[in-house]
Amino acid sequence: MIQTKQLIYSDKQQSYEGVIAYDDTITGKRPVVLVSHTWVGQSQFEEDKAKELAELGYLAFAIDVFGQGRRAKNADEAEALMNEMLEDRQELLNRLLLAVDTIKENEMADTKRIGAIGFCFGGKCVLDLARSGIDMKGVVCFHGIFDPPGIEHEGDIMSKILVLHGWEDPFAFPKDIISLGYELTERNAIWEMDVFGHTGHAFTNPNANDPDNGMAFNQLANDRSWLRMTHFFKEIFTK
Repeated sequence: MIQTKQLIYSDKQQSYEGVIAYDDTITGKRPVVLVSHTWVGQSQFEEDKAKELAELGYLAFAIDVFGQGRRAKNADEAEALMNEMLEDRQELLNRLLLAVDTIKENEMADTKRIGAIGFCFGGKCVLDLARSGIDMKGVVCFHGIFDPPGIEHEGDIMSKILVLHGWEDPFAFPKDIISLGYELTERNAIWEMDVFGHTGHAFTNPNANDPDNGMAFNQLANDRSWLRMTHFFKEIFTK
């Protein structure tokens, strides 16, 4: 049976409130997948994704980078919370690394098999994790944002990278897809991209319904991207 539990963790500045999900019929350690949230903050959307990952046999952790109780109620609040992080990408990375270190302490976590997925702003987050050079198995970016963090990381990218993106996404145009490919190649990353035609931003979110601004749920892209993610993790976690 799938179980969920609140997980509070802290740094010197504040506390963070995430959710772990796992199948209690599985014994012993299992691979870990972090779920990085959209610009709204950790929400039911990410918790539901964590549950789906738990059904696949993973220990899933819907993380929090904004801080406990800091969740957006509207687009203006979401933009303010996100911009606060974008103004200091090193602090954002620190909070992501804190989440990784936190879940490693869980008794169910196989610390040698850790991955992450992220949606929209969360896609940017998991790319930043990979860019840091952290020794993770892999990250998956769903309709993310690709701009580099402006931090001079040294060495190769260790994490395998899967990018799942809409060709008509107004937040990361085709030219940005190409730029990301060059960036990842220069860092010797093992990367791949699936780009869905006639698909915009937020294609995994059933509540996205703003086609005039390039944001709309796309059932086909949603289903195919999730299936591609499952194959990706099955591959990298069994090697």
